Amino acid sequence: MAVGHETSRVTEGNVVERIQHLANAANPAFAVGSFLVPLVFLGASLLLSSTELLFYTHVAAGAVWFGFALIFPALIGPTLGGLDEEASVAVNTALIPKAVFFLVGFSLTTVLSGTVLLTPDLGLGYGFASRWSSIALGVGWGLFAFGLAVPHRLQLSAYYETLSSNPDASRLASIEKKNLVVGLFEAAVMLGLIVLMTGFRL
Repeated sequence: MAVGHETSRVTEGNVVERIQHLANAANPAFAVGSFLVPLVFLGASLLLSSTELLFYTHVAAGAVWFGFALIFPALIGPTLGGLDEEASVAVNTALIPKAVFFLVGFSLTTVLSGTVLLTPDLGLGYGFASRWSSIALGVGWGLFAFGLAVPHRLQLSAYYETLSSNPDASRLASIEKKNLVVGLFEAAVMLGLIVLMTGFRL
């Protein structure tokens, strides 16, 4: 009952309270590190004026973001759905807060480094100033915003539901199905973005 009361208080709180709750659940050091580690490479690229390091930072962060975004709905979600209630609650409460910080940190690094690479005025651009590079930037930032607005919210909905005093199995199953659809959509957009970037890079 105490868990249910705490969950109710957090879901009714403001954004800062929710982030603090998730950071504590994820482990504050892990939450900070999820942002700090990839952004350190971005910062080093700018300080060293290294286009090569910036490019590899962009590619590595993007690979982590895209890979995890595909694995979560395709593998992790269905696996959690096959666990019994107690095991599912235990895994969800440990995994989801970490996954949210981890994915936001790497996806943010991806779009920021891509913006610097594809914007000549910022000094480390690859020199692409075409319509296609602008489209790629727009799609990248759109995908980042979509991730914050849809899949992360679905994951957090499942997280808070599993922490409630009486988790609704049908609601969790519904969230899992939505995650699968969202994951397929993200996969299609990500693959299209890779084709687009590869095309104008070559």
